[in-house]
Amino acid sequence: MTETMDQNYSLWADRLRKNQGIRSLMEDLGKATGHPNEILLGGGNPAHIPEAEAIFEETFGKLAKDPILRSLLGDYQAPIGNDSFRELAADYLSTLLQSKFRKENIAFFNGSQNAYSFLLNLHSGLMADGSFKKILLPVVPEYIGYADQSIAENVFLANPPNVVSTGENRFRYELNQSTFDLTDVGVLAISRPTNPTGNVLSLEQLEWMEKSTTKQNIPILIDLAYGNPFPNLIGKESPIQYKEGRTLSLSFSKIGLPGVRFGIVVSDEETIDTLSSFAAVSNLAVGNLGVYMMQILFQENVLPKLSENILRPFYEAKAKLALHLFTEAFEKMGVEYEIHDPMGGFFLWIRFPSLSISNHELYHLCKDKRLFIVSGHYFFPGLNTDFSHSKECIRLTYCRKEEELARGAQILAEIVASHQANSK
Repeated sequence: MTETMDQNYSLWADRLRKNQGIRSLMEDLGKATGHPNEILLGGGNPAHIPEAEAIFEETFGKLAKDPILRSLLGDYQAPIGNDSFRELAADYLSTLLQSKFRKENIAFFNGSQNAYSFLLNLHSGLMADGSFKKILLPVVPEYIGYADQSIAENVFLANPPNVVSTGENRFRYELNQSTFDLTDVGVLAISRPTNPTGNVLSLEQLEWMEKSTTKQNIPILIDLAYGNPFPNLIGKESPIQYKEGRTLSLSFSKIGLPGVRFGIVVSDEETIDTLSSFAAVSNLAVGNLGVYMMQILFQENVLPKLSENILRPFYEAKAKLALHLFTEAFEKMGVEYEIHDPMGGFFLWIRFPSLSISNHELYHLCKDKRLFIVSGHYFFPGLNTDFSHSKECIRLTYCRKEEELARGAQILAEIVASHQANSK
């Protein structure tokens, strides 16, 4: 029966039904039971920060008491947002991104993940001129959620990174200019900071790429879910600005509102107009809650202060704590390890060079102990060269409480220590 049903699915649907990294990650989040021994270091949930949540509760309270509640609950938005809200966003973001926007440069979506499913397919696959264009990831590993969004198969190309040692048990990925190739490329996709590593691509590296992409009219998608202008978890690196050839996506998820599912795309007018057609067909309309909360947060200019005074200090302290806890556990158990410099975001990317099993097998061993992590093999779509990191790395979040991080570090260290090539 199952085999017969399979034959009725498209190739695209069949590919979606296979095991995906993003589905595995989100199902792990959704299946959490609340058991006291569960250690949830795998997901992308932001931390629950009381000072931030108080701001959101106040914002939500204002909506609940306002007569606009009827419109919020009972009226459709336009596919990418009503003109008045887009005009507000254009005016507000013009200052933060140092460019003069009009509403025609702004689109709202039900999360930036939703927006990327359109943007990636807009510029890849079979084109109107008969060519076949691909999506280049300039520095991998890259975000787990991009990999399965393309309708066409075999559209991802991954540029293998340079691996630079930055200290004892520390390293960083950098753009490999010698292998950077735009042949048959329709679009570049970058997250900044990069999920999963916390890497923050320098503006100099971005501008170096743009010398080639601009000549060939190849757009660059820059995912700022963890970046500026909010939550602005970019460490010491300079913020991204808008310029022609760039499409920027912003999200409310990592400021602490993942359940609202609200994202903003900033781009040229033609791209935004095309996205409106995509959105009308697939979503009908953007949800209202995020749009109305945005109105209050933007009008009261809440987000810059929230990012600078609450979010950045919190996550920087969490990163420092997590580095201490995991380093201490690894050293105690004799684990061979390397950690990517956590320059931004809220993840640790850890490499175990002597691991005698794959990172996917390590994930399952950890899960058996109620420790949830993410296997790093999912983060290299389109990589056609042998790169040991794809089998040796894991991602984990440091957004959890100290006691949970400490228990997770101990369990992970014990499992890895018993599965090293030199273990007895």
